[in-house]
This record gives sequence, structure tokens and C-alpha cells, in this order.
Amino acid sequence: MWVPFRRKSARAPQAIAAFLLGLAAALLPVGSWAGDFIAESAYWTDTSGTASFEQARSEPYIPYSHVLSKGYSADVQWIRLKIGAVPAGGGDSLVLRLRPVYLDEITLFDPAEPTGGLGVRTTGDWTSWHSTEFESLHHTFLIPAKSSPRYVWLRLVTNSTQLLHVEALAPREMLRQEHTLWLVYSALLALILSFLIWVFLAWVKDRDPVNGAFALRQVVLLIYTASYLGYHRIVLAGVIEPRSQDILYNWLVMLTTALSLIFEYRFLREYVLPRWGHLLLRTLVVCSALAMSLLLAGHTRSALNLNMVLNAVILLSLLVVAWRIQPPASGQGDAGTYQLPKQAVAGYYITIIGVLALSILPSLGVLQGSMLSIYGVLLYGLISGLLMTSLLIVRSRQIERVRLEMANHLFLSREQLVIEQKRRQDQSQLLSMLMHELKTPLSVIDMAVTPHSHGSQTTNYVSRAVDNIKSILDRCIQTDRMVEREFRLDLHTVHLSDQLHQCLQDSKEGAQRFDAHIAPDLQVNSDLQCVLIIINNLIENALKHGDAQARIGVALSPALGSDARPGILLTVSSWPGPSGWPEADKLFGKYYRSPS
Repeated sequence: MWVPFRRKSARAPQAIAAFLLGLAAALLPVGSWAGDFIAESAYWTDTSGTASFEQARSEPYIPYSHVLSKGYSADVQWIRLKIGAVPAGGGDSLVLRLRPVYLDEITLFDPAEPTGGLGVRTTGDWTSWHSTEFESLHHTFLIPAKSSPRYVWLRLVTNSTQLLHVEALAPREMLRQEHTLWLVYSALLALILSFLIWVFLAWVKDRDPVNGAFALRQVVLLIYTASYLGYHRIVLAGVIEPRSQDILYNWLVMLTTALSLIFEYRFLREYVLPRWGHLLLRTLVVCSALAMSLLLAGHTRSALNLNMVLNAVILLSLLVVAWRIQPPASGQGDAGTYQLPKQAVAGYYITIIGVLALSILPSLGVLQGSMLSIYGVLLYGLISGLLMTSLLIVRSRQIERVRLEMANHLFLSREQLVIEQKRRQDQSQLLSMLMHELKTPLSVIDMAVTPHSHGSQTTNYVSRAVDNIKSILDRCIQTDRMVEREFRLDLHTVHLSDQLHQCLQDSKEGAQRFDAHIAPDLQVNSDLQCVLIIINNLIENALKHGDAQARIGVALSPALGSDARPGILLTVSSWPGPSGWPEADKLFGKYYRSPS
């Protein structure tokens, strides 16, 4: 399903860049749009909120350019606009277009209106879309076109940020620009939807929780973006009254911030975060919940203001935490996952901070706004969606590759395990058969040799050889049982002194070959069979490889171990025979035999 993406990936960046340039050109303010008749813009802040038009008209106004940026404030803003002269043949009316659409209430005061000499009309998201004077996604007023310059006034009241851009356009120019914006908006929403579909299909395939969280965030972001552009006012017109639409939009703002934070936190949890990083991000989640509580309690302006501040703090916090992330240590975390490079993650957050700074700072009233400030949220949805979708697709492919390699390794390991088990079973059966087959003729040889010339040296050699072979076979049988079956100790009280005396008596050369110093009545709680194997191994090793003319020392005494616990020390010592001294570093290696 990823093949088309791979084939077009080389052209995708150029296509996205071309779209972004077109979007920027479509959204640029006065300079790039022809036909704007606003010659001057100025504002006056009514701190009391009760000034009449006549009072506001006489106040001194402060000039501003392009976009009014007064942040979250309970004050009323009065905007005075100087409308330039409309040349002859330019039409009888102009359209005032006001953006963005989330502004609550904007009242027009136009002294040139013929109705009693003063036209007072209201628009905003507290008014129905059906009452708009010029059909548009944005708020509009129709005003008379005059052949000489004149002033109109706007009164702005809103719980959201006081960010306002106004244009005065001829109806024909307004239609042309609206058609262009509709195409741009549609392309923007289509791109955000495509990011959602790509990651959702990846989630359907691998059920990765990170992809699932991103898909959920994108669903809410897509609905929020469409509402930010004003589509919800058209879709819900006549279904839900305007103030309820405004409440739903405010909740969309809150949910977009909260889900974005939750997704980013879930994404960073794939790495090893510092403890303070977890605490910081969880604190921000609590602050987002607090903003929602304020909205639920009816403190809309405070909730939206806190939410905007949180957006700034969240982005800076994510960047700081991203610089401190580390991949999981070997053996920790999910072996079937993949961590993107730290530089890519940090670069993503740096880019997003640069994009959202165009919107957050003017919205808080810190910087003078521009048209990119009004559409900064939309650029965030587009650029963050593009970058994160690219990162998640790379991550999904790498996870698929890692899991495929793990599956291949697991399959090969299972195949090798089955082969090894079969080989060991065959080897064990063959060994068992050979040992039992050999013991029978050896017993016959022993019976045949023993009655004849009992004291002869040849008989002793043969008997010793037969005993050695039997001993080797018995050890093979015992070793096979220990390897092929779960080995359990059969613990009993072992009279170690008595058992050692008996082992010396039963040895091939008898007790007279040994210099024994065995402390009486020493006992140990252990497995008798294992203890006898240890004792006989030491004694037989000394007899086989020691000097045949020298005596063998055997000592058994109480002693303290290296951990100071009481125990019993068994010592068997002998001088080396013809084979010489063994290699000390290999003496206790499994199945080791010296070259001699």
C-alpha cells in the first residue's frame, strides 16, 4: 500500500511547497490583493464598555496597519476606517469583509447610511449565517460606495482574542477573492484529511498506539480547522442557534489543544524521558483540564486566554523535553518498535514553534498581527500534519522492517531448535544403545578372566581395564540423564566420614595406597549419589594420572568457606604421573583432557 507514496515521494515536497506558496499568496494582506478601498485604520479602547457612538466618535484614535492585535481583553475596541473614494463606474456598494470568523459581535456605525443618517448593523458568530449581507464564509457588511473619502466605525466585543482584519472590496472583486479562498481552503482541508487517512491506514495495519493517538488528534483538528474557516456556520445554520455554535467551537479549541498535548506526550514516551519531563508534561495536561473547567464554569475569556498561553508553554516544553530524550537501553522497552532520530524530533518541534509563534504572540497581544497571524493555526495544522505524518510513516516502515526481521529470526531459531532437539534425541538413543550393548560383552570378559590365574598380572590389567570402561559408561548414562531431564537433588543426611572410608576400601588398589586423615562423624545434608560421584572422580583421577609409585593423600576435616560459613573440606593430593601437570586454567573445563 506504500508503493505509490514511494514513487511520488521525490515530487511530494515540491508539490507541498508550491501549495504553501499559493496559500501564502492567497492570504497576504493589502499589498497582494487588488481593490481594497481602506485608506486608514485606527482604534480606540473603551475600557468602560459603555461609550455611545457619539462619545467614541470624538475620541482620539491610534493608527494601526493591517491587523488589530489587542489580545484577550474585556475592553471594547472601536475601529475607525477611512474608506477611499470609489471612481465613477465602480459600483454603488462596497463589501466590508471581516476576519477571522470566531469574533463574537461586530457592530457597524455608518453615518452615510440613508436610514435616518446612521446605519447600525451587527454581525459575528453570535448572529445567524442566514442574516449575512453578502454570502461568504467570513463576516460581511454592505456599505454604500461614495465618490469621496469617508469614515465608518466598528465596535468589537468578543470573548476570544481581539484579532481583526478588515477589507473594503467591490462586490465583483469580493467574489473573485472568495472563489480563490474557497479553493485554497478546500485544498487545505483535503491535505489535512490525507494525513489522517495515511496514518489511520497505518494504524489499521499495525495497531500502533502512537498512530492511533495521532489519527484521533487529526480527526478533531480537521473538524476544528473547518470550523475555524467558518464551515460550521453554514452546516449548522438553522439547526443550532448561533450562541450554541460558539460554545461548540470553544470546546473544539480546548479539545484540539488537549489532544495535541496528549498525542505529543504519548509520542515522546517511546523514548526514555527524564523524570522532570514526565512531571512537566503531566502538569500541562492538568492545566489543560483546568482551562476546560473554566470554560465549563462560564469563564469563557479566561479559559481561552489560559488555553492560548498553554499553547506557547506546551511548545517550548516539548522542545526542551525533546532535547533530553534518549532511546531505551538494550533489553528495555518493546523490542519490536523503532525510535526516530532525536534530531528529527527536535527539528519538528522547532518548526512548529516557528509556525505557531506567528499566531500565538499576536493573539496574546504581544506582537503586531498580520494575515499570517490570523491563519497561523491553519498553517500549523498543515505543516505539523505533514511533518508528523512523514515521521510516523517512516517510523511505521521501520517498525515493520524490525518486526519482519524478528519474525525471520524467530522462525530460524525455532527451526534450529527442532533440528537440535531431533539431533540430541538421536544422539541420546544411539549413546544409550551403545552403552548397553558394550556392557554385556564387557561383563562376559570380566567373568571369563576372573576365575583363571587370579593372581596373575595380566588378569589384574584386564580387570582394571574392564572396570574403567564400565565406569566410563556409567558416567555417560548419568550425564545423559542430567542433561536430558530436569535434575533434582535427593537430599538426605550423608555420613561423609563413613562414605569416604568405604570409597577408599572399594578403590581398585585398596585403602593401602592412601594416606588418609579423616575426621570422624562428619555429616552433610546432600544428595548421596552426587557426593559419591565427586569423591570417586577425585580418587580415580589421582589413581589414573598420579605417580604410580607415590602415595595419595586424602584428608577430610571441618573448615570455613570463603563466605565464613562452616563446611567440610575434602582434599585429594597426588604427584603427577607420566602425563605431567595439567594446564591449570583448563583443569576444571568440561570434557578437558590434557594432550599427554
